[in-house]
Amino acid sequence: MSDLILVGVNHKKTPVELRECLAFGDGEKLPFLESLRASGRARGAVLLSTCNRVELYADPFEDATAEQIIDAVMEARGFPKDRRDLFYVEQHKEAVQHLFRVASGLDSMILGEPQILGQVKEAYALARDGGAVTTPLNLLFQKAFHVAKQVRTQTGIGERPVTISYAAFNLAHGIFQDLSTKRILLLGAGEMSRIVATHFVESGVKQVRVSNRTYEHGVEFARQFGAEVVRWEDFPKALIQSDIVISSTGAPRPIILRPMLETVMKLRRWASLFLIDIAVPRDVEEATGNLDGVYLYDIDDLQEVADEGLAERKKKATLAEAMIASELDLYARFLDHQGLSEVIGSVMGWAVKIQDTELEEALRKLGDLSPKQQEIVRNTVRRVVHKVLHAPITQVKRLVLEEEAANALHIFRELFPLDNELDPPGHREEK
Repeated sequence: MSDLILVGVNHKKTPVELRECLAFGDGEKLPFLESLRASGRARGAVLLSTCNRVELYADPFEDATAEQIIDAVMEARGFPKDRRDLFYVEQHKEAVQHLFRVASGLDSMILGEPQILGQVKEAYALARDGGAVTTPLNLLFQKAFHVAKQVRTQTGIGERPVTISYAAFNLAHGIFQDLSTKRILLLGAGEMSRIVATHFVESGVKQVRVSNRTYEHGVEFARQFGAEVVRWEDFPKALIQSDIVISSTGAPRPIILRPMLETVMKLRRWASLFLIDIAVPRDVEEATGNLDGVYLYDIDDLQEVADEGLAERKKKATLAEAMIASELDLYARFLDHQGLSEVIGSVMGWAVKIQDTELEEALRKLGDLSPKQQEIVRNTVRRVVHKVLHAPITQVKRLVLEEEAANALHIFRELFPLDNELDPPGHREEK
């Protein structure tokens, strides 16, 4: 833990317009990580860039400082020099604890939200596949994934919704266990609809339509989610071919009235229609909820669910913090054992050497591949090597934590003949 440096900004202190300035696009992340190494600031690093945070977890060179790493981030994004104060710095044990909390959803704007773990995994995978993950970073992130999984499994902190938008999605998911074949109609293209649409699309829903008073806004919204646009005057007809309708328009009075729905339900032959009204004032006339086949939920219903969810998550967060503290101590013990990191690093280096030799030999034999095809081959081989080594490395770490360090390291060295000069397999004569 002694060398790790974390620098970053997040939603707690930095406004969205400045977070946007610091955000890295997908094609910008690896070049930035490569520039860090080339500049002598870090041996390796993982860059986490989401809508709510930009954080860099760095394994620095001996003479590199946190200030230099912050400079690198600011220079890469052209960030205002007078807003350097927005960055926080964590080092050593505190940096490890911060990552554990981030991956577990305890540092999120929405307590316990599930998306962040996937984002952390993606950041790690991108850095790993780009050769920017050193052994200390690999050990750290693998441990963070383990901790986050344990927290979510044992506390259930992400199970109850804590926002109206997520409560709306969660309600729909509770009604239909499989949403992938359901037809979703969103009325309104504002922020709440955007969040709901994100949840639906990420859960595998393929049939999403949106209708907005301003058609151009609807088109822009639909483009983000691959949705179909329905002109505002045609949304009553769209109700006929929908299973779930979520309305959030900001209209001053109801836009869905009982007579309209009576006609719609007759044409649907009274097939069930679920209306989730998250607008204030309400978009759906209360009397529509009395029609056969119509199931109406308004914001009060959802707020009750969200409030209960937040209270429950806060209780579970206390348990989660205790689990993280315990795992942090275990990780410190693990790193304290002399020689373990060096042995694992040697094994990883040995495997990468073989991997790279075999890759170049295979690419030579395959002949004229496009750059994209070559990248697919490289990433596939890297993933195979990583997965093959995962089990033995996990086992040796477990044995070390169970106070069998000397025996575990001896076995590990015997399994991988690191002291011998190995003839790289790619140098074999072709038969």
